[in-house]
Amino acid sequence: MDLTRDAMLVGLRIAAWSGRRHDRHASNHVAAAHDAAASAGRYNKLLLPKDAFASIVATVSAARATHYANTLPWDDQGSRLLTVANYERYVDLMDALSEHLIRERTEFMENYDRNIDRARLDLGKLFRIEDYPSREALARKFSLRYRIVPVPDADHFMARLACADTERVRRDIESDVEERLHEAAADLWRRFGECIQRVSERLREDDEGKPLKFRDTMIENLRDLVDVAPRLNIFGDDRLAALCEQAKHRIASVDPAALRPSPRFDPALRERVREDADALLQQFAGYFGGPDEGRDAA
Repeated sequence: MDLTRDAMLVGLRIAAWSGRRHDRHASNHVAAAHDAAASAGRYNKLLLPKDAFASIVATVSAARATHYANTLPWDDQGSRLLTVANYERYVDLMDALSEHLIRERTEFMENYDRNIDRARLDLGKLFRIEDYPSREALARKFSLRYRIVPVPDADHFMARLACADTERVRRDIESDVEERLHEAAADLWRRFGECIQRVSERLREDDEGKPLKFRDTMIENLRDLVDVAPRLNIFGDDRLAALCEQAKHRIASVDPAALRPSPRFDPALRERVREDADALLQQFAGYFGGPDEGRDAA
């Protein structure tokens, strides 16, 4: 694996107006009414009706979830590892979400004055028109951008470093990169283990022997994972690839309606899938602490 050739770093920046504002006067009034210190609490007003933000909040949540699902952890500054194999898919998904947010911003702006009038009734004496940004300012408060940069390597830093202790610095950089790769690999294993664990848990019965509620998302989430995992498996982990294939064919391919009481319910299939999930979970369990620990445990 050549990290600088096979992967890149991507950072996601999302701006979305919260529509909330601290009302100092109301906070002081509440504190005085309850004989409390002014610092004991804050009253934050919702400047527009909650439903005005619903579609934007959903898109922002989807963008963050998509970003994390299609990348691997890298550092504490917000950068994540994006494999070359998953680059095209990532860009397609994030560009579509960005365009979706632009359309929702346009609709939000079109309804802005009407929602302010609704808020005037909801807030009563708490309403202050000066709390609301202008249309021009508001338009800049919604955006979704991602930035892709190369993964830096030790040689890149060595070329710019003029000191006698370059070998120690090189070792530190390489050690840091190795540790981050280890964490990225462990993250992919954890995702699989947790996803399969949820399937296993929901395929059991309650205290009265009745099947627990099993939602379509239990299988849909696993399908998404087995789809993206091969493109994120930059480490060439054959064991992970094999377990991914097993999960794909033995569990993810099953109709979720057949796993719960419904016209298509198949109790025998439900039992078989539960057993397969338990068997896979045993193989994934040892990897939750990291790939090396898992190999020893296996």
